[in-house]
Amino acid sequence: MLSELPADESNAPLAPVAEPIFAETLAPEAAEIDPEEIVEEAEQLLREGAPHDFDVLVIGAGPGGLAAALGAAGGGLHVAVVEAGEVGGVCLNRGCIPTKTLLESVGVLRLMRRAKGFGIDLSGEISPDFGAMQARKAEVVAHLRAHTRETLEEAGVEILQGHARFVEEDTLEIENEGQVRRVTAVSVVIAVGGIPSRLPIPGADLALVVTSDEILEQNFVPTSLVVAGAGAVGIEFASIFAELGSKVTIIEKMDAIMAGEDEDIQAAMGDSLREMGIEVHTGASMERIEAGNGVLSVVFEKNGIEQTLQTHQLLMATGRSANLEGLGLAEAGIEVEGGKIKVDERRQTGVSGVYAIGDCIRRVGWAHQAALEGREAADGILGLDSDIDARFVPACYYTFPEVASVGLSIQAARELGIPARAGKFPFRANERAAALGDNGGFVKLVIEEESERLLGCQIIGPHATELINEVSLALRSGATAGAFADALHAHPTFAEVLPGAARAALEGRSG
Repeated sequence: MLSELPADESNAPLAPVAEPIFAETLAPEAAEIDPEEIVEEAEQLLREGAPHDFDVLVIGAGPGGLAAALGAAGGGLHVAVVEAGEVGGVCLNRGCIPTKTLLESVGVLRLMRRAKGFGIDLSGEISPDFGAMQARKAEVVAHLRAHTRETLEEAGVEILQGHARFVEEDTLEIENEGQVRRVTAVSVVIAVGGIPSRLPIPGADLALVVTSDEILEQNFVPTSLVVAGAGAVGIEFASIFAELGSKVTIIEKMDAIMAGEDEDIQAAMGDSLREMGIEVHTGASMERIEAGNGVLSVVFEKNGIEQTLQTHQLLMATGRSANLEGLGLAEAGIEVEGGKIKVDERRQTGVSGVYAIGDCIRRVGWAHQAALEGREAADGILGLDSDIDARFVPACYYTFPEVASVGLSIQAARELGIPARAGKFPFRANERAAALGDNGGFVKLVIEEESERLLGCQIIGPHATELINEVSLALRSGATAGAFADALHAHPTFAEVLPGAARAALEGRSG
């Protein structure tokens, strides 16, 4: 698993922990009787024997909840999902999919602006229609939402609309438009996700201060925009609105953007943001926000000096908090620690048969991470010996250019005392990138000195979020840099940068 971030205002990826990731697996000398496991199995049998409405009740239909529900239903269990909003959760409706749809529109705009370099003359002014972009985004989301509902129904999963609240360990009330239904379940999976956070500073609730939820629904491009936070959400929205014509400024409390990422990646992305005309202030603490004459005055402190920026809109991209209000966790005896639900390594709470996954158990996570945990929870409920490997969770930033990473950076490896070296391979040496006309960036592979086993990878460049998946699989399989370097890759493809970086690491080339 991944460790917790320092308490900051960004939503950067979590820094990986080395010991559980790279420690060798030791076979037990002898099977031992686990009293807790015996008690848990007995409690499971008692719950199954008691009258119940569902075998599994999943609270929340986001990526994690959907994976848990479909996994349990695939194992033959009677499953229901409770959803207060739309199926698909934050990711489909207010996060991953709508933002990436807008980014694709902006990507087309960027390509058209470069069309002359491809030998294509587009006469006349090229101008974006943000309202039309938003309409396309809505169509994409509606299509995928309908498909998600259809998938659940085909799997035999019941969809219960409303807000769920525990009244006992295995009993919940579901309220919808004044009507309340009480249901019982053998197992419950809490997958309620998170909600956008606002900084606890004066003016954070002003009308022109928005979160990602609100900015995704507006049909105008602000003349100027201040983005608080330089994690994935912050830099993605900064990129979108800068390309659409906003004067964008990023204010980040940490000393670097994308906190926790490789230093070379941070520097390269900083250069890219500035090339887009985005002003970046790191090591800056936002103090207060004031309104007047239709604009906001944003006061922040940097290097001991108080500064003021005026802007037409401010986006709070400062992380998310667990969506726990009204769940009745105390009534069920479910422990909350630091604003998150406390779980063990199997995603189970202290209450037998109740699991929790996704953003409600950590400060920052990824949709694919929640989906994997949903599959883990389903396997646990089904009593399966899961072979799911949750150690290598890719971090992905859909920016210009894209950024992706998995495993350890060279800095993290050295801080953990792991002898390591890194190799870099530039996209400018890749023929496919040259044909695309987008050959900035690089791939960086980190390997262990003695064994030459892969420890991690960082990529900035075209299709980084696709390329990282190959590295994640290689990490899980324990591949060495030599095996990676010798793996045949089709030509010409972007993926040829990966064996190139492996060879650079073997040769000790880090430039």
